[in-house]
Amino acid sequence: KIKSVLSGDTVVLLGRSSVPGTTKAPEVTFTFERVTAPRMASKANSNVDDPGAFSSREWLRNLCVGKTVTFETRKQGASAGDRVYGLLFMPDPTDNTKEWNLSVESVRRGFCTPKVLGGDKADDDTNGDSGSGDAVEDYEQLLHIAYKEAVAARVGVHSANPLVRKLMNAGDEFEAMSLVEKVKRICTNGTAICVI
Repeated sequence: KIKSVLSGDTVVLLGRSSVPGTTKAPEVTFTFERVTAPRMASKANSNVDDPGAFSSREWLRNLCVGKTVTFETRKQGASAGDRVYGLLFMPDPTDNTKEWNLSVESVRRGFCTPKVLGGDKADDDTNGDSGSGDAVEDYEQLLHIAYKEAVAARVGVHSANPLVRKLMNAGDEFEAMSLVEKVKRICTNGTAICVI
């Protein structure tokens, strides 16, 4: 199951406990192989999202948190706490007989980009049905085709104005009740719902 989504290309997988009820279920940080999502705001990048980062994470979060997925590990860190890289699959929301490769679907919707953009080999076979037999090469070809579709459709990070958030730290002088009062004045019916 997917416990949480850290960014548009990284999730936290929750495994099954070896002894239900007595031991904590294992958690693994799982990152899509060979794709990268825009970086979320953090102190390292001055609290500003890369264009499209929030939309990328939210799409993935809304799609798969709490759902059971299958995965294929391609690369794993040296120690148990390290990140795992690979492919993540879930049933197609519109047709449960098919499976989605979430990396490819993220690229197709413009929420991620392939780390390596190959040549135009994908043009030889635009439908992606016949593969080379090499799993890595076939996967890269699917990413390349999905990337071309996203750029052509101008979706996600390829759109004219992808969403960019700037986060501000409240600091010590922040007073929650003054914010609530300001929001109440702005709201038409005088009620405000705040989630902090």
